[in-house]
Amino acid sequence: MDPRKSLIRFLLAAIILVGVVGCSTNPVTGERELTLVSSGQEIAMGAQHYGPSRQMQGGDYSLDPELTEYVQSVGQKLVAASREAAVVDRDLPYEFEVLNNSVPNAWALPGGKIALNRGLLLEMNSEAELAAVLGHEIVHAAARHGAQQMSKGMLLQGAVLGTAIAARDQDYGNLLVGGANVAAQLVMQKYGR
Repeated sequence: MDPRKSLIRFLLAAIILVGVVGCSTNPVTGERELTLVSSGQEIAMGAQHYGPSRQMQGGDYSLDPELTEYVQSVGQKLVAASREAAVVDRDLPYEFEVLNNSVPNAWALPGGKIALNRGLLLEMNSEAELAAVLGHEIVHAAARHGAQQMSKGMLLQGAVLGTAIAARDQDYGNLLVGGANVAAQLVMQKYGR
């Protein structure tokens, strides 16, 4: 049997299997989507990377513990209100931290780990503005955007690998694999900066 035909059959079977097994319902939108990462894996990854990510971006802001407590309080009130209104039905272990970074920014990791830079707080004029930013980040976590990106990355890695295998004996194989890598990086840019 031709090895290429075997490879193509295998890849098609893998794609169909992933499509059937990997479909889940988005807890925020209610839409069906492909997710290859379980909720437990997502929470574990967020917990694993939260401390190092905060440290890389200036570390926790410790000069004003009351400010951090205030941000945490507003964040937890939003989570409670979202759950009450059935907007967020995931029971994530949400955490909120203020970082010692002057760049106006906020971000969320999978599993409800949220950080807000001190620089963004300096730009805010009200609790409503803080609530809007935290609400935005809560929705990223609740809607599993991190898990979606990880799933997309896994599929793209598989596509690049499939391209490499299919083109391994071709003169233009390296060009195809390079193009597949660039395309994969462009697709992954959606939630990145």
